[in-house]
Amino acid sequence: MLDDSENTYKVASARVKEAEEGRRLLEKGPKEETLRLLEDSVKKAEASVEYSKRVVEKTVITAPISGKVIHKYLEEGEMVTEDIPILTIADVEKIRINAEVDETDMGLIHIGDHVDITSDAYMEKVFNGEIQDIAGYVGVREFKPNNPAKNLDMKIIKVKIKFLEKTPLKLGMTVDVKITPKKQ
Repeated sequence: MLDDSENTYKVASARVKEAEEGRRLLEKGPKEETLRLLEDSVKKAEASVEYSKRVVEKTVITAPISGKVIHKYLEEGEMVTEDIPILTIADVEKIRINAEVDETDMGLIHIGDHVDITSDAYMEKVFNGEIQDIAGYVGVREFKPNNPAKNLDMKIIKVKIKFLEKTPLKLGMTVDVKITPKKQ
């Protein structure tokens, strides 16, 4: 019993000394090295947060125009690279027609020339347009003409035609265009 009491006394004394040492450390404050270590840890954590923010910012892709996504090349989670497009966006409010004009007719057309646009989908309707752009080069035909008498090997020049009115036509529809050149 005396041994138990002595052991209890020794344990209690050790606890008192431990508590006094803890109090002295608290009163003294942390050591300079401990403060520097903790401050460095905080700086590393802040740098890590800043790095993570920048990585997240780079995962958000903003389109240069507003419009409608008409084709997705990649799916969520796939790797993005410089040489593979992510998607195609079209401004459906500003639909344009890419048309081909035979190179022999190139001297007849000008920017601003009137264009009648028809579509099999809207047989009775003629839409108004005008030539907005004429390519600066001659190329090969991409579209097979409806007229079988047309020379398929003839070179063409591309023109962009804008609509002068709102149209129900959709992207990718086939249309026929009739350009009325201005008298020059």
